[in-house]
Amino acid sequence: MRLAYVFTAVAMVMVGLYLFLLKGGEAQPVVVHLSPGPSQPRVSLGEAGIDPRAMELVAAWAGDRNSTALVVARAGHIVFEKYWDETGFDSPVDPGFSPVLAALLVGTAMNDKLILNLDRPASNYLGDAGAKVPSADASLRQLLAGDLADLPLEQSTDLLALVLERLGKQPYQALVAERLWKPMGGGDLEFRVRDNERRPEGVSAACCVRARIGDWMRVGEMLVNDGVFEGNQYTPPQFVNQMLKPAHKDSPRGFFTRVDGDFISPDVAWLEGTDHQRMWVVPSLRLVILRLGGEGPASKEWDERMIPDAIIRGTSGFKPGSAGEGVDPNRFAPH
Repeated sequence: MRLAYVFTAVAMVMVGLYLFLLKGGEAQPVVVHLSPGPSQPRVSLGEAGIDPRAMELVAAWAGDRNSTALVVARAGHIVFEKYWDETGFDSPVDPGFSPVLAALLVGTAMNDKLILNLDRPASNYLGDAGAKVPSADASLRQLLAGDLADLPLEQSTDLLALVLERLGKQPYQALVAERLWKPMGGGDLEFRVRDNERRPEGVSAACCVRARIGDWMRVGEMLVNDGVFEGNQYTPPQFVNQMLKPAHKDSPRGFFTRVDGDFISPDVAWLEGTDHQRMWVVPSLRLVILRLGGEGPASKEWDERMIPDAIIRGTSGFKPGSAGEGVDPNRFAPH
């Protein structure tokens, strides 16, 4: 009997713990419901100037590496789609690209003259509370570039989100929806709450934004077209181009982007998500390449260059660099 009472008590505790986690311990996602607009128009690979044989090769390679989606766009048009495991263009996914939304929001704030200078400290935009916010003496440029070794990604994006919330007078999720998603014609957005001292009960700007695959492709078009989507300019000219270049000499990163790859085209930048989920963008060709899925089997090695390089080679307008291009002869000539 005593043993039965013990088991009953333990079971009640476990049930109570489960209910606590369900209701409060694990915060429920914050969902912003939006009515999606028409998707980007579709054209064939031939119309887009991309060799179908290159895409066949890339799709086979991606399929062998546990991919769930491979989508390519050029000049604002969807030109190739391949899905696995019941994934589709409208499937909601969290590829791990969330920080780039914070960078784009900074661009929209600059477009509205709410931010005038990226080199001013974050505290300048936080009013009297700025002096009490940890790391608020960092400049917006430093936060975007990830220049502070003692400030992890989650904290730098969170500080940017706080600045944006103060300037826009709305929660971060509303800013993403109103300044980016809704004008672009995107659908539902899902955020995760990450409670912290700067933004109690605020949603995370560093991770876990879930949206439709087609809507992530809209983000890609904005990246390759310097902040323009379907004729509307969301950021100041050259701001997004700056996002896709080294934040300073020899930096491997732009503004929440990777720019240190050895690709066949020198202007390739990419968003680095979890499990080799990637979005490569090539502004010179107006090319967006999205690969989603998990880690491939151990027998199938991952090559960061294979997918983008194979597609770039098969794209009209691509001109391989000539020998010696970009080399300064003064570095080698006698002095």
